[in-house]
Amino acid sequence: MKQMQISLDEELFSLLSEESKRTGKTVSEIMVEKLRKVFKEESVREEKLLRVLGRAFGTWKDKQIDVETFVRELRRGERIDSYRY
Repeated sequence: MKQMQISLDEELFSLLSEESKRTGKTVSEIMVEKLRKVFKEESVREEKLLRVLGRAFGTWKDKQIDVETFVRELRRGERIDSYRY
């Protein structure tokens, strides 16, 4: 395990101290738990995004569409679902 020194503002230190008293855990334990939770949640979000992108990849590969015409039609105020592609 690595040790490090950080500076906390009064409000954050107070929140950590209160949780430490409430849970009986050290401030360090609480900080490590919170950091692990944040990084795990970020990882889960990234995995979900990659799964969704993977399913969407190639969805339009069989469509013959002129992108310039499509964009011009959108700019004229037509709805996307009324475009003939």
